Amino acid sequence: MTKNSSFFFKTLLFVTGIFIIALAYNLIQGGHEPYAGDAFMWASIVVMYLVLFCPFLFSAITVKNFSGKIPSLTAVWTGIFLYIPLSIVVIFLLKNFILSINAALIVQAVLLFLYALNIYFGYFASSHAVQVAEDEAEKKMYLTEIKSKAASLALKAGALPPEYEQIRKELKQTAEDIRYISPVDGGKGMELELQIVSSLDLLIQYCGAASQGSRHIYFEEETKKLRTIVKERKILRN
Repeated sequence: MTKNSSFFFKTLLFVTGIFIIALAYNLIQGGHEPYAGDAFMWASIVVMYLVLFCPFLFSAITVKNFSGKIPSLTAVWTGIFLYIPLSIVVIFLLKNFILSINAALIVQAVLLFLYALNIYFGYFASSHAVQVAEDEAEKKMYLTEIKSKAASLALKAGALPPEYEQIRKELKQTAEDIRYISPVDGGKGMELELQIVSSLDLLIQYCGAASQGSRHIYFEEETKKLRTIVKERKILRN
């Protein structure tokens, strides 16, 4: 089932449920004006229906903060199965004159408030936690690649011929410095990280060529450039 057809089907079910409630109201009330207790009962039935259908309505709507993740359905359905029986109890107490209409309204309002809190924690709070985790993962995205390439560069630098002793020392020190780079917010850190990735790729190629007897004219220059960029990135902190 496609997303559009799924949305249409859920909407059709929702409208059908509302129609059934309206039909039942007209048949039972028989055109008579309901007294306060009956009006409360029918209003509560509509609210219970909305509460029961809430997970389907939310799943049919794209909410930006959800980030495509599944919310805490356990918490949402727990709230539903607590709210509906308690609401029925309130109706029963009102119809048997144990609760006044004002008391029933207050209790129902409290139940709705608690259910709304449950919806918030089930959908939006869990979504926020997911968003935070994604933001942290994004900050580490290039760092993971950089540290992997730096480890590879250190190994290749260790295999350089003796005449590259100074470059070998610089590359190993730079690879060591990269180990202590921490994630930061903002575009500046990402910009430097992209430069580091590009420089690491070049130097890995230069090391491979040097180990086979070839020397690139920009080997030493690129080594110093990488060291400078790494130092600049290393001092960035949140």
